Amino acid sequence: MSSSQRRPTVAKHLLAFAAACLCTNLAAAAAQDWSPAPAAPSQEATLHQAFDYAFPLVAMGRLRARMLGADARPGASQLNTWLHQHKLSGPDDRWVTTPNNDTAYSTLWLDLRQGPVALSVPDMAGRYYSLAFLDMATNNFELLGRRANGTRGGTFVVVGPDTTQPLPPNAQVIRAPANDVLVLARILVNGDADMPAVTALQDQFKVQPLGAGKTPPLWQAAPPVEQSPQAFVDMANLMLARNPAPRYEDALIQRLASVGICGAACRWDALSPEVKALWAQQLPAMLASLKGGLSATGATGATGAKSEGWSYSKDNLGDFGTDYAYRAQVALGGLLALKTVEAMYPVSFVDQQQRKLSGAHRYRLRLPAGALPVNGFWSLSMYEVEPDGKLFFTPNPIGRYAIGDRTAGLKAGPDGAIDIVMQRDAPADPAQRANWLPTPAGDFALVLRAYEPKAELRNGRVRVPAVERLD
Repeated sequence: MSSSQRRPTVAKHLLAFAAACLCTNLAAAAAQDWSPAPAAPSQEATLHQAFDYAFPLVAMGRLRARMLGADARPGASQLNTWLHQHKLSGPDDRWVTTPNNDTAYSTLWLDLRQGPVALSVPDMAGRYYSLAFLDMATNNFELLGRRANGTRGGTFVVVGPDTTQPLPPNAQVIRAPANDVLVLARILVNGDADMPAVTALQDQFKVQPLGAGKTPPLWQAAPPVEQSPQAFVDMANLMLARNPAPRYEDALIQRLASVGICGAACRWDALSPEVKALWAQQLPAMLASLKGGLSATGATGATGAKSEGWSYSKDNLGDFGTDYAYRAQVALGGLLALKTVEAMYPVSFVDQQQRKLSGAHRYRLRLPAGALPVNGFWSLSMYEVEPDGKLFFTPNPIGRYAIGDRTAGLKAGPDGAIDIVMQRDAPADPAQRANWLPTPAGDFALVLRAYEPKAELRNGRVRVPAVERLD
């Protein structure tokens, strides 16, 4: 239970005394049986809670500002317009941390203040795809795709919380918890030769605003995107003002207001010098505490566990509830992650002896036949670790940033096992070169993506083997 949910507890039993002294003794017993009220959190503790709560809002606000721009400075995308990536992600793609090299991305920003929006998706003819609908706290409040509803085409109407207008009859309605929505599509690409077919599918995605109102301005004020405590607080409040917190968070928001996070009623300029100084002092350490992203779980359940050097996402990945610390960790290291029912992301930063993975050494990951039970597909991605904890692809001689069950020429042994070789230089053995995943020069991390994972992978009965260091 979060600190915002704690309540004083009342003892269930009071001592019974003689009737003659019932009143006096009952009053004394009642006074003794109430547990002491929990001490109010310190200002520093409240600030840390505010940071965890606000970090995903700030990350999404900055992403929105980077992609849409401002009214006087348009970005690469526009409201109510799909922006398609007509290639697989590589080292130059740094718009979001931990990109994949398996699917083409398409993004759509909606502002439902003007009314509902109808989205049309083409027939995918059995191809894997997913359509994630995200709020500004990074929760997947709806998820469509091959697993959820098949691959036939369809039209869906996205409705904001304030909509009162009639909807089309028999509409497939998706109700958003707030007006700002990011729709993120992922479509499987089977190599460069398959990209034209995927591009043709992307071009069939349609958007039709159904509202009668005018398109609202992108921002009511210039979005604060610079890296500073003031910009962090102001962006958090701007996003909360645009997308108010749910009612169950009222008590939490009232507490966080004391350190400047509450929405329209809070702003940096109104904070005391002491609170401003505390933000400036604590922000670097709080940012550092988020490093690890998808692996920073600290949990021990079927998901959220650590095994053989791999960290597994928690059950609430992508739909975090009140797990604000985990939500913030993922926003740094795995922003826009899917729910575990759609995809799992085991992450490793270490070898079988818990030594940090480094391009100075050679490694092998042996995957026995059937080691990764999925209904979709799997891939192993190689990332350089940035100083701030973010993960990105790095250039290599063969342009291979991930390897998986669809990699052309992948070699399996007589027993069906696959040995993935990871090192800086190309292996001399041709069979090993076929299974070579080049490493960066410095520290690196591995993310093994399992799309449409089967139950035995989700519940922990199957685990990924340890990464072996060979030198």
